[in-house]
Amino acid sequence: MSRARKKRFGLVILSAALAAVVLAGQAPTGWRFRVDRSASASDPDAPGSVKFVSTGSGFHATNPQAAVFWNPAHLAADSYSVKGTFTLLTPSNHTNYYGLVFGGHDLEGPAQSYLYFLVAQDGTWLVKRRDGDALTTTVLPKTSSLAIKKPDSSGQSINALEVRVTPAALEFIVNGTVVNRWLDAARLVKTDGLYGLRVNHFLDVLVDGFAAGPLTPNAVSRSDSATAAVTATVERLLSSTVFTVRGATTGAGGEVLVIAPSLQRPLVRDAQVTVFGDMAPFDPLQMAPKIKAAILDLPADVVARYRGRSIMIAASVLDQKMVDLTQRVPPPMTTDEVALSALMKRISPAFTALGQGADGSNAEDVIKNATSLEQMFGDLQMFWKTKQRADAEAWATEARLQSRAIEGAVRSSQWSLVRPAMATIGQQCQSCHAAYRDPFADGSFRIRLVGK
Repeated sequence: MSRARKKRFGLVILSAALAAVVLAGQAPTGWRFRVDRSASASDPDAPGSVKFVSTGSGFHATNPQAAVFWNPAHLAADSYSVKGTFTLLTPSNHTNYYGLVFGGHDLEGPAQSYLYFLVAQDGTWLVKRRDGDALTTTVLPKTSSLAIKKPDSSGQSINALEVRVTPAALEFIVNGTVVNRWLDAARLVKTDGLYGLRVNHFLDVLVDGFAAGPLTPNAVSRSDSATAAVTATVERLLSSTVFTVRGATTGAGGEVLVIAPSLQRPLVRDAQVTVFGDMAPFDPLQMAPKIKAAILDLPADVVARYRGRSIMIAASVLDQKMVDLTQRVPPPMTTDEVALSALMKRISPAFTALGQGADGSNAEDVIKNATSLEQMFGDLQMFWKTKQRADAEAWATEARLQSRAIEGAVRSSQWSLVRPAMATIGQQCQSCHAAYRDPFADGSFRIRLVGK
């Protein structure tokens, strides 16, 4: 490889004077990792520290908490491929994801950003973007694929993942199958930067064959992809759920017809959107059961023009702010919802701090946060009592009692009782959220009382 080619690809060594990152445990020479602790009381991390070690020609990641792993010398730019084969050693007790990171920047600091392509034991994949410590956005939604290997009778599964990056498109590949081809992605996301790995909590994963290399700019697969995505400009608005988009690489004719049966908010002409879904030949009669009434109000000349042509049936439509316009618009929050939201925003960080204190056997921090949680769960208990929701009241009561038990256990030096009590608190929170929490695409929640 020429010197110029190496520079363009980004195989350069960074200064060792990069800002320090708080890390847990050891890492192979040259590698770093950053832990993302769960802030959810209903989905707390497991006890212990992340371990990331070399094994044979690859790596072994044991993750009680989620973490991103990278080597500062691993940089890629322009057209390149990143790949790795992941062996899930033991299924998680709930769905968790693992896979490839690319386009990373400032991974040591609060402005961290990267893209990540992940799979899970339930046979689904997704693509997300992180912007800063607090914000993650799903770019391509959770999607099932037969290409993903699920755990076998031994509990293990092996999946070879690859991301191909070119100016024209991104391709996401599982075990040789292109599960998605994203045209003109460069209009929305930046792909130059660090590449590495991500493994979420409760996972034990081996990684082999992790590597990156340059591609020719037109090195995109000629095979069909299972799903498609395109970042493009809204060209024409044909109905409340049908429109066309035009992009630099949208193919012959330059314009793609999009049918978005679940579109919830109006589009604006000339706006940039990212559309994800399935490509299919346009046949109104055959498509009717799938797209329902979305095409019934289309002009006859539009139907005639696109009949037989490949169009997109959209499952999601993102605007430039990464808001999915196919998701329900949350109603204004009621006074009760404002009060409950404020209480939840206090419980989550206190529970996270409680876990950190327990990891470090810091009695003062554990007692302080357990005492705070006891009071807050008491407030939550009274909230649900006024709503006459006996089950939610009981869950809050049990969480309050477990918080008190944690305080007592630490005062009597019975640390072995802390984590089981925390797990019980998490179970109470999870039960309540499942019954009464109604999530929306913008990350907000409302109280679900109807039918309960």
